[in-house]
Amino acid sequence: MSTPTVAIREVGLRDGLQIIDRVMPTKHKLAWLRGAHAAGLREIEVGSFVPPARMPQLADTDQLVAAALELPGLRVSVLVPNLRGGMRAIESGAHAMIFPVSASEAHSLANLRKTPAQAVLEVARIREARDAGGSRCEIEVGIS
Repeated sequence: MSTPTVAIREVGLRDGLQIIDRVMPTKHKLAWLRGAHAAGLREIEVGSFVPPARMPQLADTDQLVAAALELPGLRVSVLVPNLRGGMRAIESGAHAMIFPVSASEAHSLANLRKTPAQAVLEVARIREARDAGGSRCEIEVGIS
């Protein structure tokens, strides 16, 4: 009988910071990242590749990915809302990208400006681009 496992993904650097009005300085985010790693977390969603004009709180995600990739044993993930974000995730070297698909059409239109069906098609475009480039970046879909 195998031992059950639980995977914990810390998302505060993305989910926690995207809702505040102020922009946390990158050096403080890096300290948070290193502290979470030192505490034993081995999977951290460090940010999101969203347009900086829409979410300036996450404009330094590329810097956080680069720093996170230097931490031993850390699986680095990012949230992506579209193909452009997916390409940035691939270029950054993140291990995984998470794409949100809303269960409700109203939420999907408000969050991604796409219907759920259009969001699923966007995931397919991201996968095609990833595969064409030979990347090993995993694609995960989260239902919201």
